[in-house]
Amino acid sequence: MKKNSLRSVAVLSAMCAVFATGCSKGIDINNEQNDIIANYAARIVVRTTKVNYLYTPDIKDTQPGSADDGYDNEETQTDSQGNTIAVKKDYTLLSDYMKMKGIDITYKDSVIGDEYPNDGSALFVVEAEPGKKLVAVEYYLTNNTDADITYSVSQDTPVFRLKVDSSKSVMSFKTLLLNDFSNMRDFKLAAGETKTAVIVFQIDADDAEALSKIQVRYGNGGSSLPTEPR
Repeated sequence: MKKNSLRSVAVLSAMCAVFATGCSKGIDINNEQNDIIANYAARIVVRTTKVNYLYTPDIKDTQPGSADDGYDNEETQTDSQGNTIAVKKDYTLLSDYMKMKGIDITYKDSVIGDEYPNDGSALFVVEAEPGKKLVAVEYYLTNNTDADITYSVSQDTPVFRLKVDSSKSVMSFKTLLLNDFSNMRDFKLAAGETKTAVIVFQIDADDAEALSKIQVRYGNGGSSLPTEPR
């Protein structure tokens, strides 16, 4: 039996034990939690098949805004000697929003495709629906302290939107990826360590083809993060 299969059986057995305990104690779960648990179990059982295991939130359009919509599009600037230098972009507000004390956030990359991650090694894989593409926006998380950090997202689920064009934005998926900003539980960073975290969006394939830059908003008020190249 393959290593992944053994791991999957072990995890599934643990889940069954949890379910049994939960039933004996009369623990109630809401519809969203039930959907996530059901899809999680299905993904473990059929790891090698193409199964969309995601709980998908409603996709909403924001109100049309101005052409630049408040985003900073500058990638470079000129120093006092006329040399072109890269703009250092500040993600402190995102750290504050996520309540990540002692953790620096910097932009890493954006991955657009039919599934994420696509390296074949992950236990969980997010898959796009037909006619859609995933936009996975990756960030580096760096522990800037001398102590280990264990981070869990607060009870309030973070809100993220990807600007698709001048009049439309889409909300992020809530996935089961262990490094998903919306779903982090006991995410460990050793002192000085850097790991990758991700926000996953799903958009129309045509919109993905036309996407030239990554513009993410966070929070119910729609505060903007720095614009990044695709």
